[in-house]
Amino acid sequence: MNAATSDLRFDEVAPALPYHAALVLVTPDGRGRLRTHGHADFYELVCVVAGRGTHRVGGRELPLRAGGLVLVRPRDRHGFSGAGPDGVRFVNVAFPVTAWRSFADLAGVDSATDWDRQDLPPQAADGPAAAALAAEFQLALEAYQRGPRMLDLVRLWSSVIPVLEGADVPAHGRPGWLAGCCAAMNGEENLRGGLQRMLELAAVSHGHLARSMREHYGCTPVEFVTERRLAHAAALLATTIESAGRIADRCGYDSLSYFGRVFRRRYGMSPREYRSAAHRAVVPEA
Repeated sequence: MNAATSDLRFDEVAPALPYHAALVLVTPDGRGRLRTHGHADFYELVCVVAGRGTHRVGGRELPLRAGGLVLVRPRDRHGFSGAGPDGVRFVNVAFPVTAWRSFADLAGVDSATDWDRQDLPPQAADGPAAAALAAEFQLALEAYQRGPRMLDLVRLWSSVIPVLEGADVPAHGRPGWLAGCCAAMNGEENLRGGLQRMLELAAVSHGHLARSMREHYGCTPVEFVTERRLAHAAALLATTIESAGRIADRCGYDSLSYFGRVFRRRYGMSPREYRSAAHRAVVPEA
């Protein structure tokens, strides 16, 4: 991948894992400097734990200081540089778009919609919760090094959201009927029902659903269902020993060959190859 022109995909960062976490040091002399890049399908949370630096994003240079928090969105092309004398040190946590939006819907985080619409990434400066927040990021980092669980990510989100909401303007969230419909589509039975089931849950016309999905989720209903099905299939491949045929059936695909084609288009490898890669990532070879 050409980092100067291409967007990173979450599967390149942490295949088959719920999130990725790292402690990053960017020094004034450029060591650790992160060139400008974008994210195709994931968000990042940045918690500055020491020093100061600059976040280059949206054609701006925004200051980074200890205690600061930033939510970097998929459409943000950004990079970091350190300032003297010691640069900037931060914990970076990346997680998939689908996981974040599902959580935001289930938890009723109405602010999440406005955070996506803002010109610049949502951020919060050093405040009373900074020390506690840094401790939560440290826990997420330690959990990642042991073997990350979705529960570890949910705990971090639960700590971060009040801080961002406290620094943000009032939000106008997604319609309740749409959020409920999209959250319900995480259920396996509903996924198998596909677009028809989504229309039943939404209880609106196809045109109304399509317009609302485009406005609030940036995709069509079919694209949404396909993404959820494939994400569920990827999770099953990584965490079960079920056959690809059985997983395809569970995710609503009648044709195994078609499932294989759309899976390869999405993840760049076959279901079998994805399962092997996931197992290598979780249990490294000696």
